[in-house]
Amino acid sequence: MTAPSLPQSLPMALTDAIIFTGEVFVENQALLVKDGKIVDLIHNDKVPDDFKITTCANHILAPGFIDCQVNGGGNVLLNATPTVKGVLAIAAAHRKSGTTRLLPTCITDTPEVMAAATAATRQARKSDPSILGIHLEGPHISEEYSGAHNVALVRPLSETDFQTHRAESGECFIVTLAPEQVTPEQIARLVKQGVIVSLGHTQATTEQTRAALAAGAKGFTHLFTRMPPVKGRSSTVVGVALDDAQSWCGMIADGHHVTPELMRIAVRAKAKDKLFLVSDSAAPAGADNPQPFDWCGQKVFPQKDYCVNEQGVVSGAMLTLGECVPRCIRDVRLDPEKVLRMASTIPAEFLGLGDRLGKLLPTYAADIVMLDHSFKTQKVWKDGEPN
Repeated sequence: MTAPSLPQSLPMALTDAIIFTGEVFVENQALLVKDGKIVDLIHNDKVPDDFKITTCANHILAPGFIDCQVNGGGNVLLNATPTVKGVLAIAAAHRKSGTTRLLPTCITDTPEVMAAATAATRQARKSDPSILGIHLEGPHISEEYSGAHNVALVRPLSETDFQTHRAESGECFIVTLAPEQVTPEQIARLVKQGVIVSLGHTQATTEQTRAALAAGAKGFTHLFTRMPPVKGRSSTVVGVALDDAQSWCGMIADGHHVTPELMRIAVRAKAKDKLFLVSDSAAPAGADNPQPFDWCGQKVFPQKDYCVNEQGVVSGAMLTLGECVPRCIRDVRLDPEKVLRMASTIPAEFLGLGDRLGKLLPTYAADIVMLDHSFKTQKVWKDGEPN
């Protein structure tokens, strides 16, 4: 696939900011941007004459956020609108609050809908490079831990799936599945086809989980959510996820799907730089006027911070990753540097893109979010262009 050409604009210098490079905070430095990439960090007083200066008034500059699990946004749900227009609308809704790269996510559905979502995402990537690929969350999951997924559409992995679950050149392709629903050999085959296999919606035993990791599964989807609890005599999939030093874990960051206490435990327990944040957002995320929507046969209503069904049960997230970041710092009381890494640098590394995304360093894409001192998004640049 040919990558879309980046816009060519005047070289830009972002000055008078506190810059989080993805590694450390630095001050008194200017961020130089040219042709969509970071070209240098230099002292504020040494900006070349041919760079247009934008003063940041002591705001924070951080790498643009990368969200690996986005069900919807802007009142669009991918499952309900598996079209190019729908995918582009979702990406635009999240970009406003700082998500500069994302994977639209299609949950368990008919083969036709999931194929349409995959095709639409691939077509949308041609015009919008913020779309990194597709995340298929299901349908090869546990019925008992299916959550909002339609149990009637849960099914085994078939030979037809091996024809569709295949990453194209330059594409990120995640498949969330339950280890107990597939064989290690099937996981290895998916991995060989370029698929990032993530384990979720599962009640797998410790042995099944470790066998899946040994076969090539890379990580875990929304840690704690739709997984059985840890018990004294059963570590379950959660215990393996936290204990295994090589695997990665995504975790919903809205403060409702996972309690602050469990979020802090996960940050302390998981190996360094192996835990990242996701929004797992539904249709209302990033919408100016959030609307009720249909999800898997039930009516879902947006609340202030999350969605509920007609029985009042939490049924989906509605915060973008950019809205989750300040909450993780303020309410969950996590270290700002760690939160910013979990929202940008670490997901880039999980996706195998850590050499060009997720940092504000020379040669990296100029995906930049300007934050105030409460870590709320004020301005966004993608490939050096303002949103």
